[in-house]
Amino acid sequence: MKNELLRHTLSTIHYRFGKSIEGYQESFGEFSLGNGSRSPKEIINHMYDVLYSTRVFIERESLPDEKIDKLDLKKEIERFHIELNKIDELLGKKSLDLSYSKRLIQGPISDIITHIGQISMLQRLNKNPIEGEDFSKSEIVTGLK
Repeated sequence: MKNELLRHTLSTIHYRFGKSIEGYQESFGEFSLGNGSRSPKEIINHMYDVLYSTRVFIERESLPDEKIDKLDLKKEIERFHIELNKIDELLGKKSLDLSYSKRLIQGPISDIITHIGQISMLQRLNKNPIEGEDFSKSEIVTGLK
């Protein structure tokens, strides 16, 4: 399988993201701690932008110019899932060398994982904590659909 570790990491992101938004209320999208902090929908919009930019860079070796629209929480979540699938499909077709893969892990992939943690924390502060789990034993299958 091409880019197996990267693709497994994307499947892990998909799983962990699903856990972080589980049981969310529509009003959660606007939840804010104030002081310039991002709301959950703003965080997910940023996560989408990071993924989209990463995919375009892998395809064209340049970053996209367009400004990313802001959507409501449900649509931000849907769009993020769609983009996650697109980048997984791309990685299933195009082999990346190890140094390129390392750059993706230390840059955009780590950024997205960090933001999933923020969403989980915001869920807890919004009185919807994420149920504990040993994620190393989670049933995660490489390859999205």
